[in-house]
Amino acid sequence: MLYQFIFQTWLPILLLSVIYLFFDSLKPKKFKKRKPVDTSNYKRVDIDRDRYSYRKIPKKIDTIVIGSGIGGLSCGAYLSKVGKKVLVLEQHYIAGGCMHSFEEKGVEHETGIHYIGNIEKRKKVLDLISDTPIEWCKMGKDTDGVYDEIYIEDKKYLFRAGEENFISDLVEIFPKEEENIRKYIECVRKVSQKNMFFNLKVIRDEWLIYLIKLYLKHFDTEYYDYVNMTAYDGISIFTQNEELKAVLGGQFGDYGPTPKKANFFIHANIVNHYLEGGYFPKGGTGVIAKKIIPTIEKNGGRVLVGKKVSQLILEGGKVVGVEMENGDKIRAKNVVSDAGLE
Repeated sequence: MLYQFIFQTWLPILLLSVIYLFFDSLKPKKFKKRKPVDTSNYKRVDIDRDRYSYRKIPKKIDTIVIGSGIGGLSCGAYLSKVGKKVLVLEQHYIAGGCMHSFEEKGVEHETGIHYIGNIEKRKKVLDLISDTPIEWCKMGKDTDGVYDEIYIEDKKYLFRAGEENFISDLVEIFPKEEENIRKYIECVRKVSQKNMFFNLKVIRDEWLIYLIKLYLKHFDTEYYDYVNMTAYDGISIFTQNEELKAVLGGQFGDYGPTPKKANFFIHANIVNHYLEGGYFPKGGTGVIAKKIIPTIEKNGGRVLVGKKVSQLILEGGKVVGVEMENGDKIRAKNVVSDAGLE
């Protein structure tokens, strides 16, 4: 019994703690930065519409990034910040992926970003890779911070920035549910705090993944329960009022599946993400790409659009470059794919 207790309880805790501390203690390597490149001679109308041409490709590329979404541009910018020369290749006519916008009949439309929450945390990350800081405007300036409007038949429910505003506005409509609403928000806050097991999920070693799955339920039953619960069931823990359930589940549009199909852990994270309000970049969503691209260019890199990567170039079982749809072959030490699923 003692052996079984040690094996099931203390040994896994000790092992996972050591692994966690090891990865947490890894320090980034020091890289020699290149002298900033003068990009004033680049001839283009817009920095995010730099059309592909073989003559524009920088020499001695360190890394090729396929795709210019927020993942590809961020990857390229961070590599550039530590001295790497990066070439980002985009098949669309404009860089930015879901960050770009388009105009139709005189009206500008966003393709992916509609509003961002918890901006203080994200601003710190974006400022590292932007040539100048992006200015963020809080939504609902003229409506007391309203960032979401939930419509159910002929009724409208407003979500205002701030936890207490969120609670008090709902309590005004559902006065008998105040305690339940407060407990719901308390749970949302708690579930949104990602624990050690969540942080370790990025580790790819199969034996570690197996070990985490084996002991996850034993050591963190709440986390295990919430990730295996639908958003609707999670909300139902706190209220039996179907109208209130519908209102609380109304933010499902931010994560896709309906509350009866969505995961409560994801739902809680979305709710928590926007509790302090929503923000929109001044100048439109396309400004994000326009602020990141100069960081790549200053280190000798380039972001080129309008030409598709057709395939990877393999030599000796290793990727050594890419071949473009027009037959151009570009070599680099590393290739990163940020291409979406097709």
